[in-house]
Amino acid sequence: MSSFEVAVLGNLRRNAPHRDGEPSDAWGDLDSESTMLALVEALEAGGHKAYFLEGDMSLPSRLARLRPDICFNMCEGLFGDAREAHVPALLEMMGIPYTGARVLTQALCLDKALTKRVLSTHGIPTAPFQVFRSPRERRNPRLRFPLFVKPNREGSGMGVTPHSIVRDEDELRARVSYVIGTYSKRRSSSGTSKDVR
Repeated sequence: MSSFEVAVLGNLRRNAPHRDGEPSDAWGDLDSESTMLALVEALEAGGHKAYFLEGDMSLPSRLARLRPDICFNMCEGLFGDAREAHVPALLEMMGIPYTGARVLTQALCLDKALTKRVLSTHGIPTAPFQVFRSPRERRNPRLRFPLFVKPNREGSGMGVTPHSIVRDEDELRARVSYVIGTYSKRRSSSGTSKDVR
């Protein structure tokens, strides 16, 4: 069996750029050090040379210096609406093979509404939905209660609690207001607002 040099890439929760007033699950999609070390150990047990690299601004120079054979990509990214696509794009630009979804898939799938539109275009059934930019927007009459409310561009269950299931108009308005107020602009590097699905 061939042996490879594998860089395990990820964003550690402990290194997240915390801000005052952020929600308790603000960085729930980031990983723990123990998870990354377990991946490194499993790869080494399989006969490969492995090490962890943080997916931050130091990553391009470290990859250029180390030139691993392949990257095991677990990066979530830190800012922007296509943040999960940042590291795959960097790896493709540098010509370094990597695991996981490619750039376009990563950029598309973080936006749940856009993903549902693409699925529908290709005839893949998906439940009706509506993107709210304000809690005052009229509800699409196709949407019947109970409904499920979550941030459009967050992953790993962020913004999802038992209150995400709404059973009437008042609960819908309250939850949409909460999600917009809590998650809007949270990770946007440009300051543009986020939507609620």
